[in-house]
Amino acid sequence: MTKAPSKNIPVADSDIDISDAVDAADTRKGIQSVEVSGVIIAALCDFKFPVPLKDLAAAVDMPPAKVHRYLASLVRIGLAWQDDLTGLYGLGPMALRMGISAIERNDVVMRAGRLLRNLAIDLRSSGHLAIWGERGPVLIRTEHGGPPIISTMGLGTVMPLLRSATGQAFLSTMPRGAIEHVIRAEQDILHWDDATVDRLIVETRERGAAVIEGDIVPGLSAISAPVYNLDGAVACCVTLMNPKANYFQPGQPAFDVFLRAIADFTQSWGGKPRDETDDIQTSHVTGTIKDRSALSGGRKGV
Repeated sequence: MTKAPSKNIPVADSDIDISDAVDAADTRKGIQSVEVSGVIIAALCDFKFPVPLKDLAAAVDMPPAKVHRYLASLVRIGLAWQDDLTGLYGLGPMALRMGISAIERNDVVMRAGRLLRNLAIDLRSSGHLAIWGERGPVLIRTEHGGPPIISTMGLGTVMPLLRSATGQAFLSTMPRGAIEHVIRAEQDILHWDDATVDRLIVETRERGAAVIEGDIVPGLSAISAPVYNLDGAVACCVTLMNPKANYFQPGQPAFDVFLRAIADFTQSWGGKPRDETDDIQTSHVTGTIKDRSALSGGRKGV
């Protein structure tokens, strides 16, 4: 005689380990079937187009029959979708709704503000958050986590694009066409040619952040890096300043802490930069930079 299943435990596929069901006394445990579903949904996100069952199964390293059973449930609740004609699978309407809701509830600029505050405290520095405006980077938030810094930079200040760390962070990541008018205006003042600007862009990209010793606020060491939206566009730039000379230079502990925090934040948010080939075109620079002398004396500001 077959024993009837318990009313409190749903019938499960033979390949689902129900021993991992939620234990009310131990919140660290979870439901394995939910976690497996999450792996499949994540794989559907990674594919940029509807995918055959066999390819999806290969991507998650599971038997196709097992993946098919999970997909049947995911389709029913709208997290997955199957084309009636081709049989291919993609993300469903509920997945789209969840994604939009997540974006609405997780404003990247708001979260970057919390990142700025934490970094300022951890590295005993002052800093600001900037977004791109019509005339260049505009300060929208400031934080102080170290010795007071006397500065005329307040909310709404437009930072130089070529001579500030904040500006250089935007310069190295924004599409050239979107910022060309600001570049040209500052080139006329600084008497920089295109080759000098292009070398600055490549140098900043190679380093991973804009790092300078400034004269906009004399004696400050500054570092800045972008935070990206989900579509790869720059949402804002995070900048820190410290009165200690060379505090944020490559090789210093603060440089590594800053870059690691920016990378971890980007990963947690899900943003990523666009392919450089789609952005700024550096037509005057190829290969490794050997002569950086053209940049000396010009890379100033914070």
